[in-house]
Amino acid sequence: MKILLRRSSLFLILLALLLVSGLAQEQAFIRSPYLGLDSNPSSSVALSWKVAEPLAGVIHYATASDYVGKFTSELDVSAESGSKHHVYHALLTNLKPDTEYVYQVELEDSGGKTVAVSAQGHFRTAAPDLDKFTFAVYGDTRTYPQRHRLVIEAMMKDKPRLVVHTGDLVEFGGLDSLWDERFFWAIAPLARDVPFLAVLGNHEQNSPEYYEGFVLPPGGGQEKKEWWSVDYGIVHLVGLDTNVLTLPHGFARMEEQVDWLKEDLATARERGARFIFVFFHHPLFSSSIAYAPGNTGLRQLWHPIFVQYGVDAVFEGHCHSYERLIEDGVNYIVTGGGGAPLGGFKGEHIPGSVKAISGILHYVRVTIGGDRATLEMIPVAKVSNGRVTSVPPEPRDRLVIAARR
Repeated sequence: MKILLRRSSLFLILLALLLVSGLAQEQAFIRSPYLGLDSNPSSSVALSWKVAEPLAGVIHYATASDYVGKFTSELDVSAESGSKHHVYHALLTNLKPDTEYVYQVELEDSGGKTVAVSAQGHFRTAAPDLDKFTFAVYGDTRTYPQRHRLVIEAMMKDKPRLVVHTGDLVEFGGLDSLWDERFFWAIAPLARDVPFLAVLGNHEQNSPEYYEGFVLPPGGGQEKKEWWSVDYGIVHLVGLDTNVLTLPHGFARMEEQVDWLKEDLATARERGARFIFVFFHHPLFSSSIAYAPGNTGLRQLWHPIFVQYGVDAVFEGHCHSYERLIEDGVNYIVTGGGGAPLGGFKGEHIPGSVKAISGILHYVRVTIGGDRATLEMIPVAKVSNGRVTSVPPEPRDRLVIAARR
């Protein structure tokens, strides 16, 4: 019995040491690995991470069906390929469509010694004809990271294939600590397994940290990802920048963006996209106390384009509440309940407003089911006098859109 106890104690000690060692290694990542998308989600995925100093990396990966405790493929990432803030991006290519993968990132010093190993992550690729999947949309996470994490944890239960953020990710775009310790900390459990897309809000201040932090689909503007688009299965996703006119050469930049948008939407329809969804920050229409009736300048410029090319839904942020509006057959969804201080509405809503909900942390769940797309406002928690109270995840609003033929 004494020998058994000693062996058992030794085992527990070794197990504890392994756990502590694993925790320390994981903490070597300032940002643990997170996913992004490039131009072809059916055969590629982007992996990103951040560390304190230049380190080489090895991405180990395998299809979930082939993984039996051992990875079958790897990709080397040189220490010199990181940004000045030691943010690394790597693209896994030649992947199989609609297939689940397992991956892990190992960091090595200049001598080839392993200094950190990430937790295992999983992801699933898209397919050109993928017509049944779920993704999540939310925005305005800038202020309270704990509230943001609540929204992330709620999203995880839906097992989305991707996430799109409608802007105002952080309070001030130029502070590394807000990105590392607040934003990327909050999204870590979901972004490890789900590609994360975003558009610029006004609080990002067009900062280099935004462009440095994400792999986004190719588009235009600054670094070719100030605005972007990608096909994910039968859905065409478009991200735009509503802050362009506040930037240097703003009128020329906006003209460039509008020309790009028209061509992008036209070619998406020609390719036979069944659904087109557009994402940006400042609402064109809003009943918000702070922003009604919306951005009328952008409305005159962009709304006719959305009508002309049959955009199915537009997702916006900036107003820290939920509102659904319809104008000339285009559905507008304002979703700003990701963690910023929540706001309310004017006593009389603007024409076109269908549903308005305030005081609730939330996200929008989009379920693609063949010829139907179902958009649901999913509540996460009620905020009253600074107190956060979880609420049942029963949809507070629902919209069903038929695919275009």
